[in-house]
Amino acid sequence: MSTPSDEETPPAAEEAGIAHQLTLGLQSVLYDARFMDAHVGRTLLSDPIAALVELVANAWDAGATRVRIAWPTQDNGTIAVQDNGTGMTDEEFQRRWRTMNYNRRADQGDVVRFPPDAAITYQNRPAFGRNGIGRWAAFCFDASYIVDTTSTGLRNRYRVARGTSEPFEITQQLDDEPATGHGTEIRVTAGQHAMLPPSMIRAQLGMRFLTDPDFAVFVNDEVVTFEDIDGQHLEFLTLNVGDGHSVELIIIDTHITDRTSQQKGIAWHVDGRLVGKCSWDGPRAEAIIDRRRIAARRFTFIVRADHLSGTEAIKQDWSGFDEDNEAYRRTADIVYDAVDRHLLSVSEADRERTLGEAQAHNSAALREMTPLNRERWLSFVNEAQEKCPRIREDDILKLSEIVANLELSTSGYSLLHKLSEYGPDQLDDLYGVLEDWTLDMVKIVLDEIATRLKLIDELEARANDDTTREVQHLQPLFKKGLWIFGPEFETIEYTSNAGMSRVIQELFGVQETGSKNRPDFVVLPDSTAGLYAYPSYDKDGGENGIDRMVVIELKKPGIRLGEEEKTQCWKYVRELFRRGMLQQGRTRVTCFVLGSEMESIESDSRSEMQGTVEIVPMLFVTVLQRAKSRMLKLHERVKGAPLLEAHRQEIERFLAPVSGEPTLFDVAPAG
Repeated sequence: MSTPSDEETPPAAEEAGIAHQLTLGLQSVLYDARFMDAHVGRTLLSDPIAALVELVANAWDAGATRVRIAWPTQDNGTIAVQDNGTGMTDEEFQRRWRTMNYNRRADQGDVVRFPPDAAITYQNRPAFGRNGIGRWAAFCFDASYIVDTTSTGLRNRYRVARGTSEPFEITQQLDDEPATGHGTEIRVTAGQHAMLPPSMIRAQLGMRFLTDPDFAVFVNDEVVTFEDIDGQHLEFLTLNVGDGHSVELIIIDTHITDRTSQQKGIAWHVDGRLVGKCSWDGPRAEAIIDRRRIAARRFTFIVRADHLSGTEAIKQDWSGFDEDNEAYRRTADIVYDAVDRHLLSVSEADRERTLGEAQAHNSAALREMTPLNRERWLSFVNEAQEKCPRIREDDILKLSEIVANLELSTSGYSLLHKLSEYGPDQLDDLYGVLEDWTLDMVKIVLDEIATRLKLIDELEARANDDTTREVQHLQPLFKKGLWIFGPEFETIEYTSNAGMSRVIQELFGVQETGSKNRPDFVVLPDSTAGLYAYPSYDKDGGENGIDRMVVIELKKPGIRLGEEEKTQCWKYVRELFRRGMLQQGRTRVTCFVLGSEMESIESDSRSEMQGTVEIVPMLFVTVLQRAKSRMLKLHERVKGAPLLEAHRQEIERFLAPVSGEPTLFDVAPAG
């Protein structure tokens, strides 16, 4: 902290007491008189129990095993909190006290450092502190306090007071005076907020600092024990764990919510020693409660399990248990069940409140449900709260909305069954997809992909079938599959033209008997032909003819594609031009003549009418290859998808031969 500014404080600010000034080099920093209250928080500066808990927690973080509190029994006495921790050097004190928003974890780590002579069981004691707020706790009792600390053979003493020109002022009273021992003592005059009996202090500290037998707190030379805790805050249960053994479960309920969940959770004691640490961590503890919940900052469970002493259940460094040890697993299951039951019993009111909020949130959907639907919804939300105590209340509300929608949906809970089959990584992937896409967008894209993949499957199955009747079933597929032939045919505005179909029927002398059920394509003696046109428009947007036409002619199996087949296609396209149904110079026509075989010298395209008409012979296998390529080979990668498997089975059933069944070619006259 720098020295006060040499500049004069503005008279108005000085008279009003609004701000204090601190000069850092050339920069002035102004502090409002309410700064310390806002920085520390009113609770710590006005609640003596909260202040004492912070002072004892500071001793815990300093590696102390004994904390002695001198509490006055009359007004204006002195409060002293003395520990045998590591103490502080002058450099450590200056850095920690003078750093605003001091980051304890960044400076000292998450684990407590102990004095060299500390006799403790478990070295990895977790630290309480985070931001150094606890160092201001003594301001709850008076406007100044003394810090007397000894470390590395040197003693220093400081007076810390609420400042006038800065948030606080530090005056050093002893400077590196030789001394023995180690530890820190905080002394403060018992002014405001100190009218509490020592018995209440012992009770409140006992509810928070009895989890570790290596840490003892004394109040006026009386050690804090379970007997100091009022009966309404304490409960003892005896649990039978089999083989003639039992454990004692001590339940401590502060009835109020502490600032953090530190020193809350489950603490295991074996032969009077702490195993691991007191926390909500463990093989099942994390499933019992979310540490952000109120109960996680209110309850402590101490398990006295001395029978585990000789079972090799405890790790050599006492950092925890061997979770594969049968004796420990059997004991832990019984203990966690008891903890779970207790938390459920005391959180019933919270669950009822959450349920009420969920009912209000989903009131519209609940009104639409049948009584049975509502009963299932109610049961689901209740069970979710009981079986998933780590779930947040906001998530319960979201979950209740999902379940309400499932009750009203046609698929019901099938979606949940699907989700249950996914692993964590797949669920993360699904979440990522829904973060980037709306569900409606996903459905549009996947529906289009599914339609095209099923089309490829069906084309492959039907094209490989040797019965001549199958060609008629291929033609409708190509109406939906023009995209196979190139990007220019992607538009949905290509439509069948019944008038042109009639012209071709007349041209080839085909009766309508074979085509009356499918007027969108023509059945010829050796093939089927589908004509798909795209209109042209005048300047006013009205249709004025055909801009683009695609002809898909499918030859029967056994017919080789050659010059004659290309000429046949040109024959009826020319007739359409002759009758004015296509406009020379305006309409472009592409004819795809498809078959299972081809003359080797006839694989080239044929052009007519100065290139406005192109006739392309192509094998079915080439068509399929094109289709798969245009889908980026996706068909091969997802051919095992359920929708494709089901579609494939439908095709196989349809293609199964039926004895004596006539085909369309049986009734179509020969040309």
